[in-house]
Parts: sequence; structure tokens; C-alpha cells
Amino acid sequence: MLRSFQLFGLMVAAALASVLCGQNCWSAACAVPHMGAVPEGFRYGLPPELEKRGLRFGGETVPLDRADVYDRIVREINYLLLDRRSLVLVWLFRADSLGPVILPVLRKYELPPETIFLAAIESSYNPRALSSAGAFGYWQFLRATATRGPVGCDEYDWKMEMAKWRDDRADLVKSTHSAARYLAWMDRRMPVKLDGKPDREGFKSLLLSAAAYNGGPKRVTERLNLFGGDSYWDLPLPAETERYVPRWIAVSIISSYRSFYGIQIPRRNPVSFEKVAKVRLKKDLSMATMAGFLNTTPRVVWELNSCIPSEKGVFPAKSGIRAIDHTIYIPAGTRKKFLSQLKAHGYTKD
Repeated sequence: MLRSFQLFGLMVAAALASVLCGQNCWSAACAVPHMGAVPEGFRYGLPPELEKRGLRFGGETVPLDRADVYDRIVREINYLLLDRRSLVLVWLFRADSLGPVILPVLRKYELPPETIFLAAIESSYNPRALSSAGAFGYWQFLRATATRGPVGCDEYDWKMEMAKWRDDRADLVKSTHSAARYLAWMDRRMPVKLDGKPDREGFKSLLLSAAAYNGGPKRVTERLNLFGGDSYWDLPLPAETERYVPRWIAVSIISSYRSFYGIQIPRRNPVSFEKVAKVRLKKDLSMATMAGFLNTTPRVVWELNSCIPSEKGVFPAKSGIRAIDHTIYIPAGTRKKFLSQLKAHGYTKD
């Protein structure tokens, strides 16, 4: 899995090529299409199709007829394509690769497919990304949030396991389930108390829920009470959150209209792996040993199981005196071989 990391050299080459293209696009000979009337001060506008039919995003109509909304989205498109073009290529490359894992989870919780790009903004799809505030993993959960699920709402419980030997915030599958539950809970079930209005369940807006994912639900609720209204676009928010939702929309537009923006991403096979659940070990299992069993490299094994810190590199048999039931990810098609090797070398019971 995650051979995108192994193909990083190819990705960097593509990024550099695109950067050069972006630089050359300032010439009159540039073939990158653009609107006939790009807003003043910007290089890139919106695709004519969006200009004509409007934009639905996150289940909501985005009011592009409002100059302030239009400007915020186009500003982010230009920032990403001119100042962060190589990073955007990395985002799209990894989104293409990880989509087969992430998108079914989003569908399970009835979240739109564009939700995948929140992880791009949060972590660049880096399982071990750590922010200055302590947010960690693919979806950048703070420890306090990751260990505190909703009260009386088990279907949206996003709690994850964190211990010295593992951190589920770096597990692609588990953290994506948690992020989807957290977003869905804020959107549909979280108690929202608004001054002068009946209490309600959820923000009832995925854009507000995404803003709360970034800035915290308490802050978004406070701004709703202070300024009134129900629209993300009407709320003055902290600078980072002000840009968070327009950037999310901008990445999704760029991805959907790659040829329009002159973006080319190398094709690659989607991520594919198998999950082996409830593995109870008799002795510690190192990733180096696993690599030998599977005829691969320890790095490939770790990339599949990045919830284990690289400085540990071991699936422990016990945590203290407690036996552990492990979930282990292995390359697709190796399940039978892996289980037989564990048994043959005394790692599992007969």
C-alpha cells in the first residue's frame, strides 16, 4: 500500500514539470485555458461551465453571484496554482491513490466525495503529520478530540486508540472513519444552542461543519450567535478558518477541471491492501520480520501500518500484562501466506 511514497521521485518530477509550465504560463503562448474575463489581479478564473450553471458544493449552493464569495474562492485557486502548484500536484496524486480507501468510508456516512480534500489541506495525506498545536495524523485530530466521543450517540463515536506503541490517528482506515463520524455528528446531531432560536441538532451545513472541524464547534457557534444567520459566508471567522472552506472548494474545483487549469497527474494503480483483524501474538512481531515473511521491504510494511511509530517498528504481543488484538495491514493477496508464516514461526497459536 501507499506506493505513492515509493513513487515520490516520479511525483516530484511531475511537480517540477508543472511548476515550469506554471512559470511559462505568463507568456502569450501559454495553452492553459482561462476565462475571457478573469477577475482583475488574478491569473486564473473559474471554468466557464461553473460560471454558467453555478456551483453546488457539500450539498449547498455556493453564492457565486456574491462578489465577496467569488473573490475568496478565485483568490484561493490562484494562490494554490501559482504559489503552491507543486504541493497541489502532490495532493491530487495522493488523493487519486488513496481514493479507493477513503471514498467508500465517506459514502458510508453520507458525506460528499469532495470531503476527501479536507485531508489534503489538513495533512497532505501524511499519516505522521504533526501540527504546532499537536494535531496529528491524516485528519489532524488533537489528542483531546480523539479521546472524547459524543455523549449518547454511539453511531457517531469517533474515539481512537492512542498508546505508546500505536496511534490510530495515523491509521488511514480508522482515522477516516473517525473524521467522517465527527463531521457527520457536527452536521447532524451536535447540540447547537442559538440565541433567540430553538435549540437544534447539528449545524445543518457541511460548510459550517468543516469550519468547525478547523476552528472548533464552540467558536463557530459563538460567531453564529454574534452575527446571526446560518451561512458560512456571512460569518467573520479567524483568518485560518476564513480561508479553510474556500481553499477546500478551490482544491476540489482544480481537481475536477484539471485540463482547464493545465494540471496533469501521472496515472498509477490505486492503493490495494488486505486487513487481518484480531491477531493475538505470542511474541513481539517486528516489521523487519514481517517484510521477510512477505518478500517485501520493512518500509512497505510500515507504510501500510503507519499507526506504529517508526522508532518502534514492532507489533507488541502485550501492553503491560494485557494481550493485544492487532489489526494488521498487508499487501493484497498475501493473507494466506502471512498467516501461515506467523503460525510456522511461533507467533500465533496452533
